[in-house]
Order: sequence, then structure tokens, then C-alpha cells
Amino acid sequence: MYACVTSHTRKRIPRTEREPLMLDAAERVFSASGFHGASMDAIAAAAGISKPMVYNYFGSKEGIYLAYLERAGRDLLNRLIEADLPEGRLGERLAAGAGAFFGFVGENHDGWRVLREEMVGQRESVGGQVATMRSAVSALLSEVLVEEGDDPRLVDAHANALTGAGESLADWWLEHPATPVEVLVDTLVAMAERLPGSADMKGP
Repeated sequence: MYACVTSHTRKRIPRTEREPLMLDAAERVFSASGFHGASMDAIAAAAGISKPMVYNYFGSKEGIYLAYLERAGRDLLNRLIEADLPEGRLGERLAAGAGAFFGFVGENHDGWRVLREEMVGQRESVGGQVATMRSAVSALLSEVLVEEGDDPRLVDAHANALTGAGESLADWWLEHPATPVEVLVDTLVAMAERLPGSADMKGP
């Protein structure tokens, strides 16, 4: 009788609330085990729900993986888009953008690990999605770097170089979490200052 009453009185959670919880669980599992090592059983257990419900929402392990990558990439891009960039010198704008990026990584260690695994692995089924996100990040950085009279090709090259440098610094930070975020920002700005044509980034 108790089981019967429980099944009828159990609180139903709306999809808009349950789906983010399932994606949070997927993040933890994919971060710990990678795509191939993760299982739907583990994701269901981490979310505190049944495995059939995970399949009902996402269809497959790849389905929930893609949904998670889309959310993580969107969150990162939104963080960069919403960064409060100053009107000052180029170095100051870059520092503000870098602060937003490392802020995301600092608050989303597991999410960053999943994104980076996909960037490095570039599995065919989802590589295009992650590459698109990475290109969008680089394009945002180009908008930060560009100044009147700049060669667009050089700006694009700088943006791609700094995108890769920022990703590598974020990976290093996960292994050295005691490092203040200001050190990472200063390091990235210093790298940018050494790029051709960037001698006056900080100004007087």
C-alpha cells in the first residue's frame, strides 16, 4: 500500500526544471569518464531518475551529450558577449574579455573539461558543433582586438592564436587551481603584446 501511495503522490517535476538537472548530472559523468566511458546508467543514477526517462528526454547517450555541449557552449559565448568591456586601450579590453572567459572556466570546471575533450578529440559526430562554438569565440575576440586601419587577416590570426593560448592556460589552471585569475589574465595580455603589431596595446 505504501508503495502505491508513494507512486501516486510523488511530485512531478516540469520538463523545464528536470532537463537542466539531467544535463548537470551528464556534465559530472562525462567530465569524470569521458564520452566513451560514460553510461546512461551512471547519468540516470547521478540525476536520481530512471534510465528510461533519460532516453525519453534525449534518445541516446549521444543525444544528451550533444544537448550538454550545446548548453555549455552557449553559456560560454553568453559570458563573453555580456562582458563589460571598457572603452580604454586594447590591452584593457582584452583583459576584461579574458577575465570573463577565465571566470566561466573557474565556475564550470567540469563543463570546461567536457568541452576541451571534444575540442581535442574532434569526434566526427559532434566536432562540427564544437568547432562552430570555437569559431564564434574567436570572432568575438577579433571584435575586441580590431582597431581602425588594422589588417583583418592579421586580426583574425591574432584572435585564433590567443584563443588557443587561452584554452591552454585554462587547462593549466585546472592543474594549478591556487593560481589567481589575475595571473592568467595578465599572462594572456602579455602574450598578446608580443604579437606583431601589438607593441602599443597598453599605452602609457
